Parts: sequence; C-alpha cells; structure tokens
Amino acid sequence: MTLKDRMSELETAKDRHQAGDITAAAEIYRRILDNDPQNPDAWHLLGLTEFAEGRIDSAELCVRQALEVRPDEREFQSNLAAILVNLNRAEEAEALSREVLDADPGNTDALCHLGTALRQQNRLLESLDTFQSAMKDRRDVELLCNVGAILVDLGRTAEARELFAEASELAPNLPELHINLGAIDCDHGDFNGAREALARAEQLAPDSYDLFVGKGKMFLATGQILDAIEEFQKAIAVDSSAPSAVSGLGKALSRVGCWEESLEAHRLAAKLDPENQKYQSSYLYSVSMSPLLSPDAVRGRHESWGRNLEASVTPVAHDNNNRATDRKLRIGYVSPDFRRHATMRFFVPLLNGHNREAVELFLYSETATEDDVTRQMQSGCDSWCPTRGLSDEGLCRQISNDEIDILVDIAGHTDNSRLSVFARKPAPVQVSFLGYPNTTGLSRIDYFLTDSIREPGDFASQFTETPWCLTSSACCYATEQSPEVSPPPCLENGHITFGSTYRIEKISPQSIELWARVLKAVPDSQLLLFCDDLESQSVRESLKQQFTHQGISTHQLKLGWVLPAQHLDIYSGIDIMLDVFPWGGGTIAYDAMWMGVPIPTIAGDRDACRTTASLMHHCGFPQFIAKEPGDYVGMVTELAGSPEHLEKLRSDIRPAMQQAVCNRQQFAADVEEAYRQMWGRYAASQL
Repeated sequence: MTLKDRMSELETAKDRHQAGDITAAAEIYRRILDNDPQNPDAWHLLGLTEFAEGRIDSAELCVRQALEVRPDEREFQSNLAAILVNLNRAEEAEALSREVLDADPGNTDALCHLGTALRQQNRLLESLDTFQSAMKDRRDVELLCNVGAILVDLGRTAEARELFAEASELAPNLPELHINLGAIDCDHGDFNGAREALARAEQLAPDSYDLFVGKGKMFLATGQILDAIEEFQKAIAVDSSAPSAVSGLGKALSRVGCWEESLEAHRLAAKLDPENQKYQSSYLYSVSMSPLLSPDAVRGRHESWGRNLEASVTPVAHDNNNRATDRKLRIGYVSPDFRRHATMRFFVPLLNGHNREAVELFLYSETATEDDVTRQMQSGCDSWCPTRGLSDEGLCRQISNDEIDILVDIAGHTDNSRLSVFARKPAPVQVSFLGYPNTTGLSRIDYFLTDSIREPGDFASQFTETPWCLTSSACCYATEQSPEVSPPPCLENGHITFGSTYRIEKISPQSIELWARVLKAVPDSQLLLFCDDLESQSVRESLKQQFTHQGISTHQLKLGWVLPAQHLDIYSGIDIMLDVFPWGGGTIAYDAMWMGVPIPTIAGDRDACRTTASLMHHCGFPQFIAKEPGDYVGMVTELAGSPEHLEKLRSDIRPAMQQAVCNRQQFAADVEEAYRQMWGRYAASQL
C-alpha cells in the first residue's frame, strides 16, 4: 500500500468515524496499521474508537503508541489526559494536561481535562478556576454543566442553578440538566419546582438511574418515605453497583423502622465506594443509631474504620507550635453546620462565652448554605476559613499554618464532616465534641469531651479517644425569642397529654412498647405525635398499626406535622414528654424542658441514650431518671397523677436551666480549663 493509498484510506476512515460508524472506521485503522505499524494518526484514531466503545485500557495503549512516534503532539496528549481522567488516574491526567497547557495555554480541551482531574482530587476551588478559564473562549453545555456541578459541590447552588438553566436553554432535551435543576430546587425547599423539573426529565429519560435517585431524594425530603423506597429500588434495578441509591435506600428504611435492612444498605453503599468517606460515615452513623447493636459492636465498627483510614495517611509533624502553657491558646473548630442547625443551639453559647483573653478562635467552615447564624459566627471568631472545596491536604496545610494548638470536631460522622482531615492530625491536640454521641473511631483524636452522667460504668472502653468529663454539663443550651411558658394543658383538658416531637426514625419499637405501657397505665391519656414525616399517610398508617399492635386505640393518638409559627409553641399542648430509647432526646429534650415540660428518661448503657439523664441531673431533677422500664412507667404514672406538681414544674424548670445548662460563662470557663489541661499534658509529653 502506497503512502497515497494509506492517506486515502485514513480519510475514508475519518469520514466513517465522524458519521458514527465506529466499527467500520476501526477496521480501516487496523488495516492501515497492518501495513504501517508506525502510523501515529491511525494509532491515535483507533484509540478514540476504542474509547467510544468503552474499551478504555485498550484506548490508552493505542494513544500511547501514537505518542511513541510523535511525542510532542498536543492533541494526542490531551486525549490521553481524557482517557486517564476516565480511568480515575487524576494525578497523571493533571500532569499531562499541564504539559499541554505549558505549550498551549489556551487549549480548552486540556483545561477541561485538568479541571476534571482536579475535581477528582477534591481540589474544587482550583477545578472551578480552571473550568472558568476555559469558559472565556467556550461556553457550551458540557462546560456549563461541569462548572455547575462544582458549584453544587461548593454549596453555591444558586449560582449553579443559573448555569444549569442556561445549559437547558441550549440543550432542552438533555434529561441530566432537569435532574440537576430538580435536585437544587429540592435542596432549597422548592418542592413544586423540583417536581416540575423531574417530571420533564422523566418525559425524556423515564428509566434513568439519576432520575430515580433524584425522585427518591425528593420523596425523602417531603416525608413520602414509601415512595422514596420505591424510587431507590428502581434505581438499584438499573445499576446495582452505584452507591447513591443504596445509601438513599438505607436512609429511607431507617425512617420506617427497618433497622436491620437500613444498616445492611448503608454497609453495602460503603463497600461499593470504599474510598468515599461520605458513604463510610453514613454507614457508621447508622451503626450509631441502630437499636440492634451493642456498645461494643458500635465501638468495634467505628474503630475498624478509623484504623483503616489512619493506616492510609501520614500524620502531620507539629514543629511550629509554641509549647508554652501560660499563653493564649489557638483553638480551631471544624463543622459543616455553622448555620441555622440544631447543633448550633449548643455551640453558639460556647462561642459567645469564650474568654478572648485566654483563647484565639478559628472556625473552619464546611457549611454549604450560609445564613444569619453563619454571619453571627463570622463576627464571633478571630479567623473564619471556608473549607468547602479545600482538599484534605489543603485544609491540613491551612490548619498547620494557623498553628492551631487544639482542633475540635463538632460533627462526627454526620453529613459533610471532615474526619479524614483529623486522621492526618494537623494539630497537636484533637478533640471530639458536641456533634456526635459516639466514638469517631480515630485514635488520632485524643479526647472526647463529655460529662460524668452521660458516660456509664466503664465508659472509656467505648471510645478510641480518651473521654474527658467536664465538671458541668457536656453542653450549654440557648434558643431565640422563645414564647412564655404556658400552664399544663391537663388543667383545662381534664386529661394528660403525653408528647413526642422526635424524628420518625427515633421512634423505635422499644419506645412504642414502653409508651404503650404508659398510655395503658394512665386512664383517658392521649399521645400527641408531632413530626413532619407524618404528612405522609403511609407513615401515619404504619405508626398507628404499631400502636394498635401494642393494644393502643387510635383514638388515644393525635398526629400533627404542620409547625406553628413559633415552633416551641408545640409544647404548650403537652403535659409530659416521653423520651425515646435507646438514644435519648437530645435537642428536643432541651426544647421541651425550656417550655416547662418534664421529660422523664431511662439512663441507658451509652452516651447516646443518657443525654436527657444528664440534663435532668444538672438541672436538679434527678427524680426523673429511671434505671429500668418498670421504674420509668411508675415514675411517669405518678407524675401524670399530680396536675399540681406539673403546674409547679412548669414554672420551676426554665429558671433551673438558666442557672445550670444555659450558663454560658460557666460552661465556657469549664471547657477552657479542659483545653488548658489537655495542652499541659501535651507540652509535658514533648519534654
């Protein structure tokens, strides 16, 4: 075959290739190579056909053969970078893309491949800058979608929505765009907009995995739990190897009390994507919440995760820190929830109570959507550092450069935490506090800040950290513009109204069984169950059936789901709150007590189920702490039989809280003393 013949065949193959006849084009490329094994164009183009057919490893070999012959060809290098990105070899793709850009700074293909490689390494801010550079010369659907996706990752969803909307005008029949718009609308609480966008996507791609996941998440957000389960199951039928639907199914199953199935779904999602800490933490959070597991099992699974993570990273050296013990300490707090969030009801008092002569405060914020509480945080610290988009290594460098003495995690295994940063130990002393009621599983977090009432018996064995008991309560509570305490409703109603305002997944079978015993023991009593999930008729019916199975008439149940304008007003209709088991009430217990509603509890076998007991002890109501279910039923029954006592408690509880668990100066001083002693131990260990 002459050179002219080979060139003619190559042009024919290119025409077939561009027309979409990949098989015919590949056959011609191979025929050319049989006669001319060193033809770089044929190798390169054959690689592109292999890539189009999904044979990625073969595509890489072909393009590398082309580069052997013509090593400085920028198009070959750029396409190899695209292949490496597809193989998730992000660092190699980054290096090759930068080599192309050194020679051709305006190469938009190389910029896009570099942006994708940086995103794969979670270097989101660098990735965003790179894609935005590409957009100066090109503004097509692919680029708009890439930038929009990164903005979503960074929590800048309003900006992302604008780009997805622009892209949908260019490509109105691209279902992924409508799915993305639906997801953003759902996150912003615009459920009508989400339904509209997802309905349009369904018209275009009715069997799409991403559509099913998007609908599942929307149904989960609107309390349509059984519908959510159905959508996640449809997604799994399309692709059982992708973790997002499996994880979503796990969350939905927990909302209807299917704990064993929920735990297995979360475990499988973590197994499907073992490098993604989001799924690992979702699994461990479900382990922490499950009523099926013993404290030893909970600790064991957390510890196994922590051991594996710590083995994969190298801890930071702390050569820059001044080890003097009599100076102002530099304290860093890390959280994704520096916004209007339940945890901040307990963190804001600490932040405002800190003695700024004793500590310098650094807040590292993974917060996606900022609000007025965020702005309050920003003005209440010495240094504010947004971390969303920073890689683990980048955040470690920032913390190390800030010379943080004590780094405090207040998220644990909740959504968007940065525990993988703590595994690298960027600060000499690290603490887990407030946001998670169990061990993190990391041995490189030195202490778990708690109190002696929350931790039963040999509690140290339940932690990889060293528990540190504060002399006061383990938290300090505050709320905004709360209504005045009202009289107990039994004085007017003539009967006792028990109450529950917990998330539906916290109402365990053990709780329902115990509550049923209470309802049977108190004649004519009613139970107000209030939760946004109860807007779903299927959830209401499921809950009613569980009580009916325990011998409780549905006439004793009052169900609600629409909050009053001031959410704490819900407690004006409750005489006595019933605690949940085996977890304990958390924020809800503090809210109820603040409104004068007592919440008797059982002091269980782990921190997560002793929060209410700690609250009762420190406020001076130890008589409301039972040791076992029989004692609990008797205690609640006795309390229900004394309206006069309930009326007195209504006026006594809030002042008691103000003296104890709402005293921010006392609490902050207690925490600072703990930090000072922790730092002293570290400094002494370095001598």
